[in-house]
Amino acid sequence: MFTDAIEIAVAILGLGLVVLSVRQARAKGWAASLQMAAGGFLLMGASAIGIVGFIAGLVLSPVAWAGVIMLGIAGLLFSVGQKLEVPKGSAKPDAVGESGPAPKGAVDAGPKRGKKQQQSSTGDPELDDIEAILRRHGIQ
Repeated sequence: MFTDAIEIAVAILGLGLVVLSVRQARAKGWAASLQMAAGGFLLMGASAIGIVGFIAGLVLSPVAWAGVIMLGIAGLLFSVGQKLEVPKGSAKPDAVGESGPAPKGAVDAGPKRGKKQQQSSTGDPELDDIEAILRRHGIQ
């Protein structure tokens, strides 16, 4: 009921803009007059198809505002859940150089070697990288 009154008021405002644009066509020029008339027809059309009533119903409805608040809370909870989620099977990474307790069933890398022993005799940098990775995992 209240939204109907708002729709009628917006339609009357649009009609007033059209009438004003026709009256001031010579004073302001035809381009400005046509633009003002277009705005008036836009307001009348929006009232006629119910857009104004729909928007007024949303703005004036406490249930609609409760729904907006619930959607905001849902988005906030989802974002926080995404930030707190830790992938399964991954532990928090330790700082570089620190070694914490080895997980159960982990393979020991064996005794530490000197730099001369770690260098590969192949001379191929790709194979050296592969050998370094295998050594880190305890595979020789």
